[in-house]
Amino acid sequence: MASSPISSARPVVLVVDDEPVALAVLQRTLEPHYHVLTASNGLEALNVIEAWGPSIRVVVTDVRMPGLSGPALAAHLARLKRSPAILFVSGFADPDVPGEVLAKPFQPDALLSAVSRLLEGQERSGSRPD
Repeated sequence: MASSPISSARPVVLVVDDEPVALAVLQRTLEPHYHVLTASNGLEALNVIEAWGPSIRVVVTDVRMPGLSGPALAAHLARLKRSPAILFVSGFADPDVPGEVLAKPFQPDALLSAVSRLLEGQERSGSRPD
């Protein structure tokens, strides 16, 4: 996890997962294409989001985590003036997840495609942070 914002030509993606191996895999998959920040739980993610603000374009979060779940994190983010796009990842079927869910296990290309789609959606809607 980085402690302060930096200038980056690549979009910033925050990855949140309480499983260290899953967090590392997500990070390694995304790093060649994006500036990746990590958090090991929802509460830590809120701290990262507070530090980085609207430069975070996408949050990739596990659904089930102790403390603050992925959907609860998304609810906090929805209150922000400029909330990032959210991609949920989960090994469990959960019909109450408020957004796109990428089922674990998934191929790296599926993750990259989903993040790219979310970024393109932001650009089309004009919700891209400055």
